[in-house]
Amino acid sequence: MNANLLSLAQDALGSDFSKLAGQFLGESQGSTQTALSSLLPAVIGGIAQKGATPQGASGLISLINGANLDVASLGNIAGLFGGGGSGVNALLKAGTSSLVPGLFGDKAGALVNALSSASGIKSSSATNLLALIVPLVLTFLKKFMGDKGLNANSLSSLLSSQGPNLQGMLDSRMSSALGFASPAAFLSGLGGQAADMARGAGAAVAGGAAAATTATKSGLMRWLPWIIGAAVLLFLWNLLSGRSTPTPAPAPPAAVTAPAPAPAPAAMALSLPAKVYFEVGSAAIGADGSNTIGAAADMIKKDGLKVAVTGYTDKTGDVAKNEELAKSRAAAVRDALKAAGVAETSVEMKPPMFVEIGAGGSDAEARRVEINKQ
Repeated sequence: MNANLLSLAQDALGSDFSKLAGQFLGESQGSTQTALSSLLPAVIGGIAQKGATPQGASGLISLINGANLDVASLGNIAGLFGGGGSGVNALLKAGTSSLVPGLFGDKAGALVNALSSASGIKSSSATNLLALIVPLVLTFLKKFMGDKGLNANSLSSLLSSQGPNLQGMLDSRMSSALGFASPAAFLSGLGGQAADMARGAGAAVAGGAAAATTATKSGLMRWLPWIIGAAVLLFLWNLLSGRSTPTPAPAPPAAVTAPAPAPAPAAMALSLPAKVYFEVGSAAIGADGSNTIGAAADMIKKDGLKVAVTGYTDKTGDVAKNEELAKSRAAAVRDALKAAGVAETSVEMKPPMFVEIGAGGSDAEARRVEINKQ
């Protein structure tokens, strides 16, 4: 089965989740969305790591069923935050008592610190957001398993295939908190095709080395009697002629050449205005957007610039919702710049601007945020 669990989980939470969660946590919608863009891939990755084998998938199913998660709650996310917050509080209790420890163990504290650092939200907010997201994602997974009729074997197959879907989405601080040197090292543990290829390459190398060794031994054994005979004749000749066998002079030691230093990675070339593009209906900053924002932040700090951040949208569909989404995207970029060390006084938020689709604009241009000099 080929399904992108990260994308499906984002759809299940809905476009208003960052706003609702931000209000509950006492954080801005932009900061909350930035936190979610870091947290969701880490949670999906953690689930995939835990359940990538049939035995691990069985344990994951037991963890999900033991928490008595209600799949019907996904149909009314807004309702979880209403009614005095009883629905959210129940999820927080399940997350804190069993699901977060069951999924991340003693890495949960480091994950909270990394999430707070990556997004700029308070540590207490990061703790509650983790305790909220883990049960919600596991509830989504429980519903998905029921809809597709998955057992432990088919679930492990699905989870071990999530590496390509998480490629470029993991924050290095989050993977480091989980005990991996890099996002690539984190994803390599999922197994699947990449691991099979690596094992196949290792077997090929080992087989080639064994074949080469066998061939070398075979050739040596064929010539060994002749070599021994020649050595005996040389020894007898020197003995009878009264000469000793000359001792060859030792070869001079080979010069050791220091390896050339690896070239430093080229810095990302950037000029303003810089454009950060978003997926349809999403205010989550992707890997390319993070790189653009990082380069822009370096330029702003280096040159002492003041910049304006503007979200773009179009007038198709609900104009008010489009405008609100453009504001959320701009806020996410602003918060990411601040998290990268740009002073708040150096960034000004501009009202959203509209792009006419088909009149010089495109769908992608209507889903962008621009960082420009003031």
